[in-house]
Amino acid sequence: MSTTTIRLKKGEYLSRQGIYLVKSGCLVCKTSKQLIHFISEDDLIISDSTFFDGTIRYEACEKVQLVDLTLSLSVDKIAAVQESQKRIINALIARVDLCSETMKNRFMALLFQVGNEAGDIFLAENICELPNVFTQYELSQYVGCTREYLSGMRKQLIVEGWLSNEKGWELLRWNDWKAAFGD
Repeated sequence: MSTTTIRLKKGEYLSRQGIYLVKSGCLVCKTSKQLIHFISEDDLIISDSTFFDGTIRYEACEKVQLVDLTLSLSVDKIAAVQESQKRIINALIARVDLCSETMKNRFMALLFQVGNEAGDIFLAENICELPNVFTQYELSQYVGCTREYLSGMRKQLIVEGWLSNEKGWELLRWNDWKAAFGD
């Protein structure tokens, strides 16, 4: 059975229902304007208008290539749907829990989430490089602050040794990030 490939540009939303495998790129799962979680290469996406009344949306953060597995016989559809729904519900609960945290902790939790879900982890160096697909403005919107305030928090995290001073986003002492924000 042949599969269909779907390509999305940055900012485009997945508009079809179905089961998709991310072949390349990064997407963000959102409801309203709120971030739920990140989806990257080799992750499955279940786009279902009956779950949360169709308010869950997938936006491309960069060029994305998806393979439609909806008609594939090799996918356990019920298990895939249940796993996707569980992941979204757990991510929503985590986002609600963060509302009572300080702005700095919300920012750090977001950086950890990006790293954990879409980053490149280098265990030998104990670092995590975040994909270069989010602007400071986009990150500030997810945290709930201005870009300028986020920039100040970034500088503070560099001084404290959490972030590299290099261009882009490199989380130092990855084991400390996992201890502070991991499961």
